[in-house]
Amino acid sequence: MSTYDPEYDLTQLMADFKTCATAAGFCTVKLGKPTTINFDHNICYDLLNIDYPSSHIAEGIDEVYTFKLILARPHQLSSTQGVQLFDDDVVQIFADLEIKLWNMLSCLALGISGGGGCKKHIPKHKVQIIRDKGTFNDNLVTLQVQFDAIANIAVTLDPCGGGPGNPPSGCEEPCQDFFGACGCTDPAAVNFDPAAGVDDGTCCYGEIDDPCVDDPLPFPPAFPPGQTNNPV
Repeated sequence: MSTYDPEYDLTQLMADFKTCATAAGFCTVKLGKPTTINFDHNICYDLLNIDYPSSHIAEGIDEVYTFKLILARPHQLSSTQGVQLFDDDVVQIFADLEIKLWNMLSCLALGISGGGGCKKHIPKHKVQIIRDKGTFNDNLVTLQVQFDAIANIAVTLDPCGGGPGNPPSGCEEPCQDFFGACGCTDPAAVNFDPAAGVDDGTCCYGEIDDPCVDDPLPFPPAFPPGQTNNPV
């Protein structure tokens, strides 16, 4: 039985974030409040801005980080279309940025899991995407994104006596009465267990009869060049 790596902390999470942002093709990656960024000058687009993350403790053993992102690309200044009834070019920018977003998040989940493919480190049903134009200046097209990342065990000592090599809290009595049984707690997984109170890292997202991928996968993955290009 596997569990989360207690050595995988915020420092490693942010390092993988930068690696995955580069792999996904973002030209500029910034950390900080978007209100402090001058989106008009000295910015190479496509831009990814990561706001300072918050976190909360879930189920007593997981630390869940909440991230808010800004993905930005300028609308073409030389466009001759003017005001459109249906902003085709703006919609296309939304679509292009979203491909980079999903590539980056899949890469980040891979990094958190250590190269495996089974753990619910970034619950897809928690990802929120708001699309807008003109948020920070009249020319800017943006995706404003919020998602959770389950990155590490929040306590080094299992409150129920577990530790390295032992099952996580809630897998054995008497903790099960408090934490709930162990199993897959992600509703998006094919083996979701609604009775489970502690995620044990067994969630699968493919066909129910397919085994989870335990062999490490390359990190960062290589994405098609057409998905990583930046506007000229």
